[in-house]
Amino acid sequence: MAIETWDSPYIVIWLYLSILAVVLLFGVRGYSDKVSGLEAAGYGMLIIILSGLNGAALGQYMYDDEVKYDVLGVLGNTLGLSGSLLISGFILLIFYRYRVVKHPEEVVIMGGELEISGSYLLSGITALSSFGLLLLGIGIGHIVHGLKAGRAGFFYGSLPLIPFILGIILMTKYSKWMFKYIVWVLRRKGLLQIVDDKDSK
Repeated sequence: MAIETWDSPYIVIWLYLSILAVVLLFGVRGYSDKVSGLEAAGYGMLIIILSGLNGAALGQYMYDDEVKYDVLGVLGNTLGLSGSLLISGFILLIFYRYRVVKHPEEVVIMGGELEISGSYLLSGITALSSFGLLLLGIGIGHIVHGLKAGRAGFFYGSLPLIPFILGIILMTKYSKWMFKYIVWVLRRKGLLQIVDDKDSK
């Protein structure tokens, strides 16, 4: 572990609170459509940087220097980094859900195809959640690699690849699941706008 002095739980707590503050600010401004592309990129980078520091701090706090394969430290890294990104994406998704309920015209089914208006809030959700899922797969693969304790063979050698591949699959499916949820919310509230090709001409 690189940051040996970061073994206090208070650092982890303050980092989590800092991430939450940035996410809430991003969500509120995105909900009000007051966020620009540069701001959205800045919020996203700040959340990723704080999540990286949080992963290092939580990993150091959970680090066990008495074992050969430090599974706890890697688990802390994974939870601190990917967990923060996934929670951030989920919170922003809640803001986006309320935004499309307020502005249902941003999500329209036209000719059987889903038409979505561009949104920096939506881009932030997709980027943070996808990155979090990918890092979660990498982290779990690292944990599996440590648990197999250096055993040889094709089976044990391929085990770390399974969570990584699963992370990629989840990352590619996430947007589809998210929009299915948004469409379900709008349909349930009677706000889903369906435009036929003939009506649009």
